[in-house]
Amino acid sequence: MRGIERAMEKALGPKESKRHLRRFRYVASCIASRKHWEHEPPQQVIRGLPMRGPEGLVRRYAVGLVMETVPCYRSGPDSAPGAKVLPGILVRHRAQPHRTGAVALQQAVALLTGQRIAVPTVTSAAGVLRHATRLLPGFNAELVREQAPSDWLALCHAAVHRGGLVLLFWQSIAREERGTPRRPCPPPQWMLVVGVEGPWSPVGDGSGSVVCTKASGLLVLDSRVHPGWGLGHNQCLVPGAYPYHEAAVRVAECRNVWSARTVEGNLDCGIVLSAIALSPGKAQGAR
Repeated sequence: MRGIERAMEKALGPKESKRHLRRFRYVASCIASRKHWEHEPPQQVIRGLPMRGPEGLVRRYAVGLVMETVPCYRSGPDSAPGAKVLPGILVRHRAQPHRTGAVALQQAVALLTGQRIAVPTVTSAAGVLRHATRLLPGFNAELVREQAPSDWLALCHAAVHRGGLVLLFWQSIAREERGTPRRPCPPPQWMLVVGVEGPWSPVGDGSGSVVCTKASGLLVLDSRVHPGWGLGHNQCLVPGAYPYHEAAVRVAECRNVWSARTVEGNLDCGIVLSAIALSPGKAQGAR
């Protein structure tokens, strides 16, 4: 392994070699976990009867999302035909936390209407809701406060299946390192839920497969994370704290903590403070 690291560092430089090594280790861990899964019993037994469990995961993305080399959207009828890169994806510098609300709302408008618009800097949930109502008059914009993970999963699953999107207000939990002063948590930021993933298993009546009838994870676009190559998302959120994130484990004793993993394998833990659900309709409100 050290020989591979030295060769990559010599060919790509220190910074790029570290990024590619993270991806290499992540792929290796996926292969290892797959080998472990292949040796597990293929069936579960409940009350003496064999029951077929989920055979994998299925993903459902939002309408309007185009997955090319990077996430794109279909341009409107007044523009040149074809897919265009979503706002905030291929940029020289990552969005600052105070700009993530504007970027996520730009991406939502592009996916839902096919138009690219400018959005002023906005950070609060009330401010994002106000701009969403103004920019998307044909959609229901609903502000939802912190709730149980199962309710978040159901909310995002319903919004995506109805042709809508969800903007999440995310608070990351800072890691603690022994022997160093405790670091403050980074400022909260906005992310866009562009899809959901859930268990896939064949239907017993021969009619086909049940496609994502229940969500177990959220597929999000984070403007502060590199885009996933050939994917519609760059981060996946699942309920529960990562066991080796000590600060997150302590917070999980009194709050609902999520684990967020990027497609490159980087891991973070945090809390969903609130969300704005966008779905076809005209009513608006908060709960």
